[in-house]
Parts: sequence; structure tokens; C-alpha cells
Amino acid sequence: LFPELEWNKPERRDQAGRLLVIGGSSHALSAPANAYQQSKKLGIDDVKVALPDSTKRLIEKSAVDAVFFPSTPSGEFSRDGEQELLDYASWADTLLFAGDVGRNSQTTILLESIVRSFSGQIVCTKDAVDSLLLQPDILFERESTTIVVSFGQLQKLLKNYSYLYPLNFSMELAQLVEYLHVLSKKIKCSVVTLHNNQYIVAHNGTIVTTKITSDTESKVWRLSTAVAVSCYQTWNPTKPLEALAQA
Repeated sequence: LFPELEWNKPERRDQAGRLLVIGGSSHALSAPANAYQQSKKLGIDDVKVALPDSTKRLIEKSAVDAVFFPSTPSGEFSRDGEQELLDYASWADTLLFAGDVGRNSQTTILLESIVRSFSGQIVCTKDAVDSLLLQPDILFERESTTIVVSFGQLQKLLKNYSYLYPLNFSMELAQLVEYLHVLSKKIKCSVVTLHNNQYIVAHNGTIVTTKITSDTESKVWRLSTAVAVSCYQTWNPTKPLEALAQA
């Protein structure tokens, strides 16, 4: 739909934006590590990964450009690092909550605070969304925000948001498009989900669908899509729908 976005990708890496990937714990690191590698391949100039300091011994210095913040005894992000991480986040154009954050209550409080305090673009996916399921308003009512979520995650978020109309797995594509058309006019964030082998983007009343091309893609789509969204929205902050569709 928007081929000019591909032609207009920054040619100079020093003009290609700054992305901070937030995620990981001492139990899982693949999401932030893969997000780092994928965003570098797509062309973001400056990518850093924020990790809990419990992961230092697990990270090879050459693998990712990592910065470390206080962790809980169980290895997730600690609330003690909240202000330090917020100060560091001001460096970035876009924050990507990539997942593998675990389910620690301190980590949830930390993520909530960052979402509320950061003023730039935020993209949230995988279990970082799960951490915020009980506070859906901080995602739904925040501008410059994109959630890349499974259909089940979106269903839970809307239930906790007390949205009047239930989201059903049995919906046909046309029904879902109409549902998201109405929903995306009421909320401020953008939504990317997958249903019946269709990528679905919802932004401010406009819906774009794209059929996926392989079963493999359907199994790993959330992180790769969230990375692409982070890159294209960084490059096109005034064209959110176009960026989402192209990603």
C-alpha cells in the first residue's frame, strides 16, 4: 500500500533512529537478543538492549550492545532501577518491550511506570503485554503506542478494560474488521494482531489486513512484527498507519 516508505528509508545509518529494547531475565534472553539482531538488519542505526544485571554473566559482550539495570533476587527487572532506566530511555526515539520479562510484581510496576512516564513511541509485545493485562488503560489510553498481541491477549485486555462488546475467536474476518474499526476509534493506541492467517492492523478507525505466507511465520510473528513496527514507526513518526502497514 505504501511503497514510498521503503524508498524513503534512511540511507545514512546516523539518521536512522535510536531504539531501546527492554526485556529479558536470567531465565530467558532470546526475545531481546533476537530483537537486537533483527532491528540492526532492518537498518536502525543505534540499538541498545536494557537487561537486568542478573544476565551479565549470560551475555557475551560482542553479542548485543547491552546496558544493565538492578534485578530482583529471582533475576527479573527490579523496581529499584526505575529512575535509572527512565533516565536512560530519554535517549531513545522508540522503546520496544520485547518480552521474556517474567512475572515478577516489581517488574510489572517498573514497566507500568515507564509506559506512563516515557513520551516517545512505545511498542509492546509477548509477555511484556501479559505483565500489563490488569492495567490495560495505560496501553489503550496512551498515544504513540502499538501493541503487537495474540488474539487471546487482545481478548483478555478488552475484558479487563471492561469493553462492552466481547471479542470472539469465531469471528469471520469481515466481522473482526468492523469490530476493530469501532474499537480503534475509541482507544488511542494502535493494535496489531493475527487471526485466521491474517495480519490485522487497527489504527484510529482504519483497518489493514495482510495474509501471512507460511505456517512458520505464524509461530514467531509477534516479535518479528514488533521489531519491524518499531523500526518503521521510528522512521515515520508522523505516519503511524502507513508505518504499521508497511511493517
